[in-house]
Amino acid sequence: MREDNVLIPTTLFGRTGRNLHPDSRQSYEQARDYVRRHWKYCEPAISGDSDNLLERARSHFLCISGMAFQDAWNIDLGRLHRCCIHVLVPDGNPTPFCSYYLTASDGRKLSQPVGSELF
Repeated sequence: MREDNVLIPTTLFGRTGRNLHPDSRQSYEQARDYVRRHWKYCEPAISGDSDNLLERARSHFLCISGMAFQDAWNIDLGRLHRCCIHVLVPDGNPTPFCSYYLTASDGRKLSQPVGSELF
């Protein structure tokens, strides 16, 4: 973010037309690497010099990512297998995001056993 609070893109995926092929093992690794590098908590920076570019990059970073959400009508087990966004369930196991939030047409959650509580 610039001093005037304008966001500056750090990637050009939309402008270059760079798309990851959904069936490529390489794209799976690229997506996980991207998430690992960009989705992290930024520690608050205390510095007397707000013009310090490195400090500003650490403390004023915002990652906006998107993905195609799957529902019960278009679920793709291959995509779930390659998923790099997970939710930790109460027993500590990672579950693919799309399958965790999968719902039936009446809004009933499909990934939770009947009677179990959400945390």
